[in-house]
Amino acid sequence: MIRLRSFLPFVLALAPLAVGCKKDEPPAPAPEAKPSTAALPSGKGKLPLRSPIAPVPKFDPQAMKDYRLEVCYFGTLTLRQARDAYLTSLGKDEPSEKKIPSFGIPGSSMPPAPPTLAAPPKPGGSAAPSAGPAPSAGPGPSGAPSVHAGRKMAEMGMRAPHERNARACTVAAGLKEPPMPDVDAALATFAPFSLELSRNIAAASVYYQREEYSKDKFERGKELHKKLVADFAKLDETADKLGSTIAAWRKDHPVDMAKLDEGERLVLTAYEKARTLVLSVLAKKIDAAAYKEGVAALAKDIEAIKTFGTNNPNDPWAKITVPPLSAFQKAAEEAQAKISDKGIEPDAFLSLVNGFTSVIEAKHRALSRSLTAKGQVVEPKAGPPMRQIPTPGQQVEHPDDHAGHAH
Repeated sequence: MIRLRSFLPFVLALAPLAVGCKKDEPPAPAPEAKPSTAALPSGKGKLPLRSPIAPVPKFDPQAMKDYRLEVCYFGTLTLRQARDAYLTSLGKDEPSEKKIPSFGIPGSSMPPAPPTLAAPPKPGGSAAPSAGPAPSAGPGPSGAPSVHAGRKMAEMGMRAPHERNARACTVAAGLKEPPMPDVDAALATFAPFSLELSRNIAAASVYYQREEYSKDKFERGKELHKKLVADFAKLDETADKLGSTIAAWRKDHPVDMAKLDEGERLVLTAYEKARTLVLSVLAKKIDAAAYKEGVAALAKDIEAIKTFGTNNPNDPWAKITVPPLSAFQKAAEEAQAKISDKGIEPDAFLSLVNGFTSVIEAKHRALSRSLTAKGQVVEPKAGPPMRQIPTPGQQVEHPDDHAGHAH
């Protein structure tokens, strides 16, 4: 009580000052931002609830399955090139400091690949004469990148196609319609096999790129080596089985060209010639003369597509397929000089395979665009009712309001 009385005069002395001060007012709220109506179709200040659904082409089940099968079989041909380069770079040895394996990516300095893709060296056999010395890790002449560094840079961007194309096999195996008994049986074996092999190649590639062998003394490398060698030995048999069943199915179920539009018919004609060229280089003995004739015939077909596209600028077939077909034609022409009695050089083989895989993809895109243009699309299914986005101060009625729920 004594303390309160002692402070009272001080408080009374400050009272007049408090009366003379202006009362502090809270800051005025900022004006509420209003959505711009300049880009809104209705001009009423309402934002679109969701973007419109793009039309989905209605593919024939056979066309969709054929597309996946083509990517699966031809795309995974790159596994053969990777196998031959790997076995050649090691010969009869396991991975070691003296022999770092290679998956033979063009553009990098590597030991020469085997003379033919059709007959890779057998696991445990003698090294191929063309294997050459192990790559050196030192710098190259005139400051050029080392052999090892060149391989690391080149292989980094080239492992993806193996697994991506192998996944097409898994997708194809899941397509039960239409049933293709022999093809389906071969695919059931090849799909998991190719996917595991492609993943092991990717794992091994990363392992050597990051030089992880220096940490575990090649323990992981030798484990992968055993898996790779075992699967490489089965590759030709499993892939050829799938290829032969697809060829038999195509022979028994030819495409009725008379039912196709002109643009599709021209593209399919060129596609078949490109397909034949790729298959021809898989032979143990390549017919160089027939290959040269096939390249010339393909060039004429591509010119016919270009002419059609000029006269029909809105046709999707010419517009979409001419660029990849022309790129494949160029690769096929360059490969002529790399074909001999011993086979085809690995870089030319890889260019053909990757080029043809691009043609397969383009052909499918053209079909998709054509179906959409014709209105052959899948009708979107009606989804649940969407709630309106309220504007400030607006009350929106929800479906649940009629059920007696309070909001």
